Amino acid sequence: MNHHFKPGDLAIIVGANSLTQNIGKQCQLREFVTRGDWYVAPNGNVYRHDDVPCWTLIGDGLVAVVEDDVVDLGFGIHEPRHLMPLVDDFTSAGQKAKAESA
Repeated sequence: MNHHFKPGDLAIIVGANSLTQNIGKQCQLREFVTRGDWYVAPNGNVYRHDDVPCWTLIGDGLVAVVEDDVVDLGFGIHEPRHLMPLVDDFTSAGQKAKAESA
């Protein structure tokens, strides 16, 4: 399924090719990177992305691979197909009810 994500969106990680430790964790999308793009991780290091297009993510307990070690940085990188948007249905339903009663 193709979601139209944008930076700042909230999502839950529902799959992974590796780093399955992140599955089920909530995250916030930072930036979309494609092969050859550079990005800054929360540890301040700059990395060059050389894989399929992915979102860089932040969230409690997210792990990433740094120098061949799995490290809890509160940061990760995942393909869009492995992310499910978290939508605040309660807010939108409440806003609809207000609009209908006005």
